[in-house]
Amino acid sequence: MSANFLDIRFPTKISLGAEGGAEFLTDIVVTASGFETRNQNWTQQRMRFDVAHAARREEAWRKLQAFFLVCKGRAHSFRFKDWTDFECANGSGIFQTADTGSPTGMQMYKVYTFGGQTYYRKITKPVSGTITITGGGTLSYSSGIVEGGSPSAWYGEFDVHARFDTDAMRSETIERMPSGELLVGWQSIPIIEVRD
Repeated sequence: MSANFLDIRFPTKISLGAEGGAEFLTDIVVTASGFETRNQNWTQQRMRFDVAHAARREEAWRKLQAFFLVCKGRAHSFRFKDWTDFECANGSGIFQTADTGSPTGMQMYKVYTFGGQTYYRKITKPVSGTITITGGGTLSYSSGIVEGGSPSAWYGEFDVHARFDTDAMRSETIERMPSGELLVGWQSIPIIEVRD
């Protein structure tokens, strides 16, 4: 886990509507004959999002402003709810031996299957109070590792370990309401996953 991780969640009312998702890094070399070779550099996805915060009321803007300042831009990571993929249904959550130096720990994974092919996504930020584990054990909600017991399956909700991908806040005052309240926007808020 990152030493600069703050166990706080990006405001979910603002993350709703985020644009983005999984990305991989692949090098493709095309020869003069048109044949190509592909080198997969990443075996695991990395999530990337862009959150538009246009014309928000001052109350929502102040929450976003405080969150950005507490995180100090790119310095500290946090939890981010990906509204398109935040749940693991019963039967699609498994455990594998942890690769983080814990000799007895078991890491949470979500399984995706299509056409006989399977992809295993490492889950490091389960959401407290939503997780059910078959086989018992003690779960770390900051790493997704279970110690003890004989864990075999899990289901529940999870967040993405993420950070801002900018050190600059680009706020725009759109309008002042008759009540004196401001409408403030930030057109592009880049957020990227932090790998554990």
